[in-house]
Amino acid sequence: MAEKKGKKMMWDGRFDCGMAQSMIDLSFSLDFDKELLEEDIQGSLGHGKGLVESGVLTKADYAKIRKGLLGILDDVHAGKNLWLPTDEDVHMAVERVLTDRIGDLGKKIHTGRSRNDQVSTDFKLYMRHRAAEVRALVVELQKSVLDVAKKNFGKIMPGYTHLQQAQPILFSHYMMSLFFALSRDVKRLDNFLDLHVELPLGSGAIAGSAFPYHRQLVAEELGFERPSANSIDAVSHRDMALEFLNDLAIIANTLSRYAEDFVIWSSSEFGYLTLSDAFSSGSSMMPQKKNPDSMELIRGKSGRMLGNYTAMFTLVKGAPLSYSRDLQEDKQPVFDSTRTVKVLLRVMSEAISSARWNFDKMEDRMLPALLATDLADILVEDGVPFRDAHRIVGSLVGEAAKLGEQFTDLSDEEWAAKGVPNPKDVKKRLTFAYSVSRRNIEGGTGANSVKNQFKKADAILKKESK
Repeated sequence: MAEKKGKKMMWDGRFDCGMAQSMIDLSFSLDFDKELLEEDIQGSLGHGKGLVESGVLTKADYAKIRKGLLGILDDVHAGKNLWLPTDEDVHMAVERVLTDRIGDLGKKIHTGRSRNDQVSTDFKLYMRHRAAEVRALVVELQKSVLDVAKKNFGKIMPGYTHLQQAQPILFSHYMMSLFFALSRDVKRLDNFLDLHVELPLGSGAIAGSAFPYHRQLVAEELGFERPSANSIDAVSHRDMALEFLNDLAIIANTLSRYAEDFVIWSSSEFGYLTLSDAFSSGSSMMPQKKNPDSMELIRGKSGRMLGNYTAMFTLVKGAPLSYSRDLQEDKQPVFDSTRTVKVLLRVMSEAISSARWNFDKMEDRMLPALLATDLADILVEDGVPFRDAHRIVGSLVGEAAKLGEQFTDLSDEEWAAKGVPNPKDVKKRLTFAYSVSRRNIEGGTGANSVKNQFKKADAILKKESK
């Protein structure tokens, strides 16, 4: 029999020749899916226990296999390069090294298992592990946000809509908006972990294993609640990856919006925020520059996270069931988004904790127009219909704008002429502190309301930490 040409593969019994180098370049995935090494070892250890219960392996066999698998993990962690150019992916590479080390017994570990259900299991384990890590980082950011809000309680700043000054708010109220947005991210990750609890192993390539495989035992061994109900579903779908990427993209999008504010706030035109030097950078040409690069990079990388989600959606939308090799491309977007969001969360947490918030600048920038809504509210309280009150205040603001003044600078007579009763008394009440104090409704920016937000936040963190 003529020797096969090309590189020999572990599955090439069916083939007359080895794989072409160009095909190897196209299809080999070890360079990126080796990130699944720990999950692959964990999955094989669980699978091995199932094979013992099925009678395929003896306990002595399993002990030898277990020692071999853990030895591979230890060696890789120690920096040893165990891989060869012929290793197609991390799953085949681990099996090859195991067989090299313990002999033919290593070939038995794949009994009753396809790479389809093996990969699906490894990938689900990876996402569950990383989701727990991301969740912990979100909670740490929440703690930083709450700490900044509490330390600066009582400080007033201009609130914005359309990047125009709108109404006075407490700085703490602004920061707590980030806290509660992050609390929903935690809930999304919790929902994700609660939903994806089925073990794919035992599904085989499409039809299920032919061995009396104890799937519930393996499920519990690997931290799943139960085996998957349908083998085609288990190996075909990537909705778990889509959901994970969506959750991570939402986190990044939220951070991006606050990063955008912080970039603006750190400009000389605003001056509300001074980032620590540790989270800034300079210019190679302009020696005076201190740029808010940390926030700009958070803002920029959120687009990359959306791109990963879009790539996954595009990948799976036309893939026929049950498995096609297209699905090999599902891992890189997840790996990249996971690494990226973990860095974003750490940077945002450390940057806001070390930043200097310039409340004197915030106060200096506050325009009297911020009080226009309060004037309208006062008129309503004095019996003026809201639409009439809105028109009166609008006409005052418009008149002042024509004169290049603030509406509070107009004379009492001009206020009275527009329909404001007791202008002198009303003007005394129109202060930024008064405006904030009026809004103690639940969820408002009043001091009592914000204190209640702190209490809710403390309770949320206590629950999230359980």
